[in-house]
Amino acid sequence: MNASTEKLLVSPASPWKRVFAWIYDTLPVAGVFVLTFVVGFALMNLVLFNKDAAQVSALIRNHPLWWAYLVIGSSMYFLYCWRKGGQTVGMRTWRIQLVKSDGRFLSKTDCVIRAFLSFGGLANIWAFIDDENRGWHDIAVDAFVVQLPKTEKTAEQKKPLI
Repeated sequence: MNASTEKLLVSPASPWKRVFAWIYDTLPVAGVFVLTFVVGFALMNLVLFNKDAAQVSALIRNHPLWWAYLVIGSSMYFLYCWRKGGQTVGMRTWRIQLVKSDGRFLSKTDCVIRAFLSFGGLANIWAFIDDENRGWHDIAVDAFVVQLPKTEKTAEQKKPLI
């Protein structure tokens, strides 16, 4: 069997592990959100240099472009992680990984489509129903969230920290 037709022989990750990984990921996403907010607010203060912070806040608070900027900025965390290694921080903790059916990582286009179709994580509900534990967004881009095997610790990793 050659590499182009070989199918990945791993088990799908439990939907609950996906949920727990998503909960773990709220912390780094919150950090990205705050950073995105601070950078955007600082730029708006520079653009509107003759206004005080309260006026700038009032201008952007309910503006749809401001909220779109914050959502897209926060989504970059997931897009970057999925593209570079198929794992977010939460996914690494639970030893699950996002891969295409042939074992490759998602393309940039696949990552954007998957993020757009995830509806803020609601698409994962389908993983509880699907036989392969895939959400709508996974099915759309032919991706799987798989359970990685537990690896044996090296002698260096087994040494006590102190």
